[in-house]
Amino acid sequence: MRAPEPEWAVVVPVKGGPLAKSRLRLPRPSRAALADAFARDTVAALAAGMPGAPVLVVSADPGVAGWVTRAGHLPVPDPGGGLDAAVAAGVAAARGVGAGRAAVVLGDHPALRPGEVRAALGAAAAHTACVVPDAEDDGTALLTLPTTPPVRTAFGPGSAVAHERLGHTRLLLDLPGLRVDVDDAASLASAVRIGLGAHTARALAGATVHGVQASIHRIEDDGSGSALLDDGVEVVVPPGAAVASGLRHLRVGQRVSVELDATGRAATRVWVVGIGPGEDVR
Repeated sequence: MRAPEPEWAVVVPVKGGPLAKSRLRLPRPSRAALADAFARDTVAALAAGMPGAPVLVVSADPGVAGWVTRAGHLPVPDPGGGLDAAVAAGVAAARGVGAGRAAVVLGDHPALRPGEVRAALGAAAAHTACVVPDAEDDGTALLTLPTTPPVRTAFGPGSAVAHERLGHTRLLLDLPGLRVDVDDAASLASAVRIGLGAHTARALAGATVHGVQASIHRIEDDGSGSALLDDGVEVVVPPGAAVASGLRHLRVGQRVSVELDATGRAATRVWVVGIGPGEDVR
């Protein structure tokens, strides 16, 4: 007896390689390892949240294709031409395995949980096509659409509004792991606080998150205190974190950059651009 064709397929574009996640201020090998871990955790959460649905990972990176195959999923060659072309290739492959609808999630959601996937697809099921905006209400965290051609998407800056203009229904869902896509130090810190998947937690162990913007919230005579990140989270500033950067007289409300430890809850360094070793203004 022939197995029934799946209603849904999952499409996950993954850039991969040494140039992935260039906005993270980390050495290239560490950055590449983190980007790979983001993708693995994203795929694992999607597969667990949509059991039985084909998972198609679009990438030009042979290393990505290797682990995708070993995990029992379907690698799809990236045709080049940008993210929209990659999504179109993935949706075409989904159509090829008999799926009538595709759920597109970029491979940079390391805090995504299977329960969030089920909740998002449950909400999306009532609509022909929908878009879930990211945490900044600008980009696209999840896009659903029929697999029938033509496939029209508009990934990039402002993509949530652009997808609405293409006819996708906007869904505002309280699913933080889905809506936080990691592109920079601030969004990585947010993902850390939500809770990382196993691959990313291992890749991030012992690492630091660079260049998060904050304001001094409390400061003591010994230089210890706390700072408020731009998302309102208070982090500890231990004694010496500012002194090591050449700062002696921080004041409440002062804008600074901080380097966070792997927990995302404590600063290992605090600095102002142009002040201290290695912070020459050019």
